[in-house]
Amino acid sequence: MTPPTLTTRAIAAVATGAIALTSLTALTLAGAPASPASAATGDWTSQNTEFVTRDGAALRLGGQPFRFNGANAYWLGLDENVGGVDYPTFFRIKDAIDTADEMGLTVLRSHMMTSTGQNDANPLAIMPSLGEYNEEAFATIDFAIAYAGERGIRLILPLTDEWEYYHGGHRDFTTPLGLQSADFYTDRAAIGAYQEYVDRIVGRTNTLTGVPYAADPTILAWELGNELEGMTLPWIDEQVAFIRERAPEQLVSAGRRFDIDPDTLASADLDIVDVHYYPPTAQKVTADAAAVVAAGKVYVAGEYGSNSASPALLDPLVANDDVSGMMLWSLFGHNDRGGFVPHDDGFTLHYPGTTAKMREQVVAITGFSRALRSETGTLALGQPLITSVDNVNGVNEIAWRGTAGAATYRVEVSTDGITWTSLGAGAVPAEASPATDLASTPGSRYRVVPVKLDGSVGPASETAQPGADADLLVDPLQSFSLASAHPGVVLEGTPRGAIARAGGSGGSITWAGERINRVQVRSAAGAAPAGSISIEVRRGDAGWQRVEGASVGDVVDTGVFEDASAVRVALMPGVALASVTLSSAAAVPTSAPGAFALSAPADGAEGVRATPRFVWTEAPDAAYYRFTLRAEGAEEPLVALTGLRGTTLDPAVELAPGTTYVWTVVAVNGTGETVSDPRSATFEAAPLPETDRVIEDFESYADAASVNAAYVRNTGGGAIAGALAEAPEGDGSSPDGQTADFAYDLAGPGYAGVTHKLAAPDDWWGYDSIAFTARGGSPDQDLSVQFVAGGAFWEATVAMPGADWTEIEIPFDDFAPPSWAGEGVLDPTQVTEFSFYLGGSGAGTLSVDDVRLVAPAAVVPPVTEPTPSPSPTPPPSTESPVLIDPGVAGAEGAAPNAGKGLDARLANSGADGGVLGVLALALLGAGLVIAASRRRRGRTG
Repeated sequence: MTPPTLTTRAIAAVATGAIALTSLTALTLAGAPASPASAATGDWTSQNTEFVTRDGAALRLGGQPFRFNGANAYWLGLDENVGGVDYPTFFRIKDAIDTADEMGLTVLRSHMMTSTGQNDANPLAIMPSLGEYNEEAFATIDFAIAYAGERGIRLILPLTDEWEYYHGGHRDFTTPLGLQSADFYTDRAAIGAYQEYVDRIVGRTNTLTGVPYAADPTILAWELGNELEGMTLPWIDEQVAFIRERAPEQLVSAGRRFDIDPDTLASADLDIVDVHYYPPTAQKVTADAAAVVAAGKVYVAGEYGSNSASPALLDPLVANDDVSGMMLWSLFGHNDRGGFVPHDDGFTLHYPGTTAKMREQVVAITGFSRALRSETGTLALGQPLITSVDNVNGVNEIAWRGTAGAATYRVEVSTDGITWTSLGAGAVPAEASPATDLASTPGSRYRVVPVKLDGSVGPASETAQPGADADLLVDPLQSFSLASAHPGVVLEGTPRGAIARAGGSGGSITWAGERINRVQVRSAAGAAPAGSISIEVRRGDAGWQRVEGASVGDVVDTGVFEDASAVRVALMPGVALASVTLSSAAAVPTSAPGAFALSAPADGAEGVRATPRFVWTEAPDAAYYRFTLRAEGAEEPLVALTGLRGTTLDPAVELAPGTTYVWTVVAVNGTGETVSDPRSATFEAAPLPETDRVIEDFESYADAASVNAAYVRNTGGGAIAGALAEAPEGDGSSPDGQTADFAYDLAGPGYAGVTHKLAAPDDWWGYDSIAFTARGGSPDQDLSVQFVAGGAFWEATVAMPGADWTEIEIPFDDFAPPSWAGEGVLDPTQVTEFSFYLGGSGAGTLSVDDVRLVAPAAVVPPVTEPTPSPSPTPPPSTESPVLIDPGVAGAEGAAPNAGKGLDARLANSGADGGVLGVLALALLGAGLVIAASRRRRGRTG
């Protein structure tokens, strides 16, 4: 995949709020790479006992045809999504592979072997400098290969990369030699450096399984490199032969960024041709697969944007034996401290989906798996893990780490350990972590129960019970990121994840913090021998003092002790730990939250378009906020939410144009509550537009050149060119003045289009639809209208008008983000461009005129006949209730037009970014809130 710009990923454990212990604010987050795991071949088994083989243009396994649904998980060896470049934890690797298994994905493609650098700029790489190797980098790779084998999943592994991404690429074999990047394919020194690296990789033996990489059926294919753009036939042939000599039972793959590299078809011994799509279509995949198979090669779509996954793409490919594999980009699992690992390229897939659109994509993908006879939904659920209970100003927040295969979770509370009740509205998704216990009754204990899509329930997490006015943090020891030191202790990979084991001379792990007052240490292998685990604490500059602990089963518990600033757990040789839980005294306020103010919309604001973003200042010592919105004079609130932790809110609710609204916020902590200043604020929603507005009539253009300068062709599509024409005189059915004629040819890509960028952002708020007059096209073609609003793409498709001038009107409710664009947020006040696209086959001319925005129809109250009564009967109310998520807030007062057009679409789409992202009103009303900052970046090549 084309590398995104390297930006700081600030969503790490602390940023997710999962490590939010106020009295552990000094906890040292010393990121430490996973250490090489010691060999433990007795613990590992593999379902992959036979190699996948090539039979002409097809794959076979065990004598049967092998076709697969797969995914990219490029980060399995080295990652950049959790606060900087680092090794992923064994939990994250395991969780992603388990998730693939649950979805019926039988092959993963990973850049884990693409791990090189220059002059130690990337010290975590396999090869930080040319010819120098880092054994530590193989720990995650060995684990990923071993665990994929456990789950019966195969791997395709690129050996370098076209792009200068964080994990390195082919320039690492040329720049240190004083060569240009193109010399990678021709210079003997560069080729020799690459082959030395390949030899080191392919010739390695897995330290966990004891199986040489070249002898492991888990590795389906070695890929010469990701999206290599300069390959030559001699270079391909030489590298295929080089790898074949070292790994004769494994296949070799190659491909470039887009389209088919003709040299891959000509290479006699290359097995697989890899093709990438952004966006894919069934038509394009079918055509490419036919070309590859005709050349006698195996066809694999090595990457396609997951946001294009749909029945329209995948269903036609089920019966197409030319397509050996489809691999979505890209799969991410649960984060170590809660929620999912974030990634911001617009093609991220989480299971079962964090948005309605992503859930539809997951349904399409798993359906494709089943159609290829791969089982889905068979993974046994594991235990979630409560990672922290944070006492925030007297109110408990419970964060948990999800488990692969779960769709939702019940966060449950009990005061006696016997009777358990769910917090808030019941089952919530993983991204709802952390959850807020609004009651936070003293003595409360918590557990999290995973639930599958089919409603089946998995094992509950271990119970977490913080002491009175205490914080609790659980370190599952999947990395040393929470520890400040770990001399003599390494992480060891097991099929269950990592354990922390002391070496031959013993070792220790240290955590630094504030007011730590209890430690619970869980052994990795049942009760530890007496004296093999010792716990010491330090207070300020004093020396270490031993704290006695009582053993209960596999846990050593110190009980509560005097506050300490650091804890050290010392281990005898060979002793292994599974987790450590630290408790600390919390700072609980003695008074209600401090004063705060309502900021926006300002009190008395007028002309507010759609549903605004509500903003207030932070109240000192607040644990959460309650928010209420109502129409002025109404008794029932339109929105009533509690448990809000941020100071920004974008409620997904429609407002009635021309109506005055009142909003209030109350800050709450464990001691009391404080009302905002002012106590409430009012604003008036803008009225809807009353007349249509023409945005293009083509009267201002002088000639064809000016039309083509304003309506720019998408060069990725077929030919299309604009010209001016005089509208014919007739009976009034045709437009007046000039029209634009766009001559097009859809041969090849199957589409053609033009885009008109506006001189300044235009405000389309409140209009019901876009309309224009058009003629042209044929029945086997379609016409799509796109526009970009607030940086997000929106599209709707209609039939071609035909030979006669036709009025085409498309309601804005019919527009949705196109599959290739990722999800976006509709902001009709910021429209920057609109486009016309033709799709299908053939050629023709589309004539267009008078593009306009259609205002909503006026609402006329029904006329009531007079009655004999002394006074006339008043007309029925034109108001109707606004429908919002049940169980959150009742709502009345929206006029009928509030549910239509771009005013409603803005209200319903929510707002992107900011301090607080709304997961769903049901979660907000339950006090289960997530902090989110979603970024979207299009694929650039």
